[in-house]
Amino acid sequence: MEKRCRSMRFITVALLLFAFSTSFTTALAQTSPYEALRLAVDDSQRLIAHQDLVSYVSQTLDNCSSKEEVMKVMKDWPFGGASAGSSKDWAIVLTWNSESFAREQLYGGFVIFSNNKSDNGWSYVELVHNAKEDVLDDGRSYRTDDWTGALYYQMILKYDGKTPVYTLLGWDGADGMVTRKVLETMSINNGRVRIGVPYIDNEKGLKKRHVLEYADVVQVTLKYEEENERIVLDRLAPSDPSLQGQTPFYGPTMVYDAYVWEDDKWVFTSDVEVKNTKNRKDKRPYNDPRPNRPRRK
Repeated sequence: MEKRCRSMRFITVALLLFAFSTSFTTALAQTSPYEALRLAVDDSQRLIAHQDLVSYVSQTLDNCSSKEEVMKVMKDWPFGGASAGSSKDWAIVLTWNSESFAREQLYGGFVIFSNNKSDNGWSYVELVHNAKEDVLDDGRSYRTDDWTGALYYQMILKYDGKTPVYTLLGWDGADGMVTRKVLETMSINNGRVRIGVPYIDNEKGLKKRHVLEYADVVQVTLKYEEENERIVLDRLAPSDPSLQGQTPFYGPTMVYDAYVWEDDKWVFTSDVEVKNTKNRKDKRPYNDPRPNRPRRK
């Protein structure tokens, strides 16, 4: 009798779990692609939601017949997005991420850009994340189907002569040990997008990106100051000199450096003065979007 009761309890629990799983999957199917990504509770659901979002954004852009409609998509975008440019040269990036149970990131995104050879005057291309690529490699240039991944929150447009140079500032959740901020350049030529072009001049030479890697629990500044026409970044250091080179122990030093656009490139400048802004909206995009998450033990 006792054995039969245990068996009945097991069947009841299994049925309840199945019912919950079925109802949750049905609920996901009835939500928007944005909410489905947020509500996913395991890695398989996150992957499905990610793929559905790729299809949804692609279909949405296909249905846009004007730049104004594209800008409406940008305005309503709930994840990482940025834009720069005018009627002649302009670009928009829409990005998102999902974090696996192992604290690994899966990124997705699209670049929409002006293209006078297109019937609509613009084109778009999907950003396909390749987690095997090394985001720390400051000398590499990447195709859109070989993207290292980031949530972009700011874009700056400068010119090398008549050639537009787009600069992206992004956040990378990396893993449970470190977080990153990424400064990288982007070129758009004849409908071809490349991420990482040599316009970042620092002590290591002319590079294609600058990556700040630091402890997962701290906040780090990387932002463009439009009024000063410079990109400001925290100078990082380990919490103890003996930890030099171990970036999980790195954090801000309260000293700031900057990149200033000079002679058609971003030139590194050390020890710049930075005043704290009272604009709360200005601070928001530079912060980790997951500041209250528990650390993995």
